[in-house]
Amino acid sequence: MNDMKDNESKNEPIKLLSPRVYANILRPENFLIFNFDPLKREIQEDIARNNLDLSVYVLNIRDGASFGINEEKPFDAASLNKLPVAIIILKKVEEGKLSLDTILPIFPEDRNSFSGTLYSRNINGLSIRELLRYLLQESDNTAFSVFARQISLDEGQQLTSYLNYYQPYINYLMPPKDLQITPKSASNIFSSLYLSTILNIGYSEMILSLLTNTSFDIKKYANLPEDVVVAQKYGSFYYENNNLFSSCGILYIKDSRIFYCIVSKGLGKENASQAIGRIVNKIYNYIIQARSMNYIF
Repeated sequence: MNDMKDNESKNEPIKLLSPRVYANILRPENFLIFNFDPLKREIQEDIARNNLDLSVYVLNIRDGASFGINEEKPFDAASLNKLPVAIIILKKVEEGKLSLDTILPIFPEDRNSFSGTLYSRNINGLSIRELLRYLLQESDNTAFSVFARQISLDEGQQLTSYLNYYQPYINYLMPPKDLQITPKSASNIFSSLYLSTILNIGYSEMILSLLTNTSFDIKKYANLPEDVVVAQKYGSFYYENNNLFSSCGILYIKDSRIFYCIVSKGLGKENASQAIGRIVNKIYNYIIQARSMNYIF
């Protein structure tokens, strides 16, 4: 009887297509975008025309096509440092070491008015669920300080080494001015969340969902339609002679999933936001136009 089953399985044809096609996750004859050269030239022209110091990395998460402009150039991670913290905290929740309802104390030394509003609230503790909302949506520094006490240096190094996030590899709990990533390395953490490689589906979804409603409204600056979803984290670092603003995230455009990371140096926050928004708008329009083609170019 077992021999019969073995023979039947041997006679079954080997399926060589992506399992996503057979599962109807990726539709057959569905257009993929492999060629970003026209978009890269358009962005390069915009950078030159406006005399900007920008670094850009764009990745089609579905097919791996990508392009970059100064994509290996390190920049201060600033609040992008909060993403690995969120992942480590939720991993502890997943493992039962913490709970989303666990109340963590807020000490006076945690309060930081540089980013976020939690510092001004007259409370001595908050649940992990609420702290995550502050951390990711408001980019709150007080929430970051509260979470930092829950994470060991080894835990941080293990995660960021796996993701090849920091460039060069350094202590992830050092002050923001000492942390550097690149637009390209930033794609690793978003791809990991999108593919749920570290956290389970629910917690990966939780982080990306929180990132769709942050205090930096990229959809407004990029003039994107209402039906486009953007899960993004911004970083702002204005200290002494450093003027840096960044936005990295995933554009959900119909069936396309496009990661972008744009870093602006030397501009005030409003001008940087406008420059980044303009580039994101160019990315969106290129994807829409490319999808409307009836051929692969």
